[in-house]
Amino acid sequence: MPEFSFTEENYLKAIYYLQQDSPSKEVSVNDIAEKMNTRPATVTDMLRKLSDKKLIHYEKYKKTQLSKTGVAVALQNKTS
Repeated sequence: MPEFSFTEENYLKAIYYLQQDSPSKEVSVNDIAEKMNTRPATVTDMLRKLSDKKLIHYEKYKKTQLSKTGVAVALQNKTS
């Protein structure tokens, strides 16, 4: 599996945990921004990067969720 930055891994973990609390398993940019203590615009930039790497399913102005690969990366590094 490719290497991912510390920040990318943290976003994947945050999305994973937020999905656990969401009946639809989808999370909003604002939810992620609040969890990561950052601005929604910063989250959007990272979501584009994660989407390009096929780690999340992302469409502009819609909620996002992890792909199977994204879940694997989030869980693989859960303890780090």
